[in-house]
Formats: sequence, C-alpha cells, structure tokens
Amino acid sequence: MKLRETMNLPLSAREAAAMYADSDYAEIRRRTLGADAASAVVSGDPAGEFTVTTDLHLPTDRVPDIAKRFVGSSLTVRETQRWSAPAADGSRSGTMQFDVVGLPAGMQGTARLAPAGEGSCTVEIDGDLTAKVPLIGARLEKAAQPYVSKVLRAEERSATTYREQSAAS
Repeated sequence: MKLRETMNLPLSAREAAAMYADSDYAEIRRRTLGADAASAVVSGDPAGEFTVTTDLHLPTDRVPDIAKRFVGSSLTVRETQRWSAPAADGSRSGTMQFDVVGLPAGMQGTARLAPAGEGSCTVEIDGDLTAKVPLIGARLEKAAQPYVSKVLRAEERSATTYREQSAAS
C-alpha cells in the first residue's frame, strides 16, 4: 500500500542532516513517541553520505486491533535511513526502510530532504507498506497506514524539541 508524507521541520536542511546523525536524537524520538527504548547507530558523516539505523521499542496500545494478535504488548521497529551527500543547496536524496522485527511487515521508500526557506526544510517520503501475512496482509497494511503516518509525522515535534535543546546548549 502506498504511503506519502511530507514533514515540515524547523531546521535548515544541513541542520536536519546533523540532527539525524546525532545519537541523542533517538532519545528525543523515544520520548515523543512514548517508546520504551530507542537506540541509533550512525555510519558515515552528515557532511557527506551517511546511514542511520534506529531501533524503537514501541508499546502496541495504539496498534490497530487486527494487528495486536501478531505483535503482542510491544514491538521493535528498525528504521534505516540512507542519505546521499548534499547538493549545492543542501538537499539530499535517500532511502528509508522500516522493518517490524520478527514480523513480515514494514515499509520501503524514498526520502527527499529539501530546503524550504530560512531555517526550515521539508522531508518527503514516498513508500510502500507491506504486510506479508496470508489472507489478511492487505487489511493489515490498510489498518497500519494511519499508525505509520502518525509515527512519521511525529518527526516534526521531535525536530522542534531537538532545535530547542540545541539552542539551550
């Protein structure tokens, strides 16, 4: 199932790339999402190409009922973002992958980070949700779409917190 989201971040494209590569950002996302735990591993440098792999251990109290019997009381989402080196204007292209650890479900797609004015940028995600569960996979994808969108849109709140904490430091 197709999923498209555009997030507006209160950071320049360069600052957003640095945020993604900052291991402290995983903790901000953990708090924003109400996750039980979060960790991130960064390879590369945000001045060029880099990859961020984040594990979020999320409670399933907000997961659609149809999915609860598959996930139990918590689930781990592994998110991998691969970003290109910046273009002259600071924009980047990349890929994003979400995997629900232990389940045949997730999302793969492209991502674009682009300047959007003084001190702001957009992140556009164009992906495909998949749930490879016989007979009910399409229903699971449809039920999961609002949940995945909500997790992605939380990026705006997390980026605002990151900006505020960075300004206070």
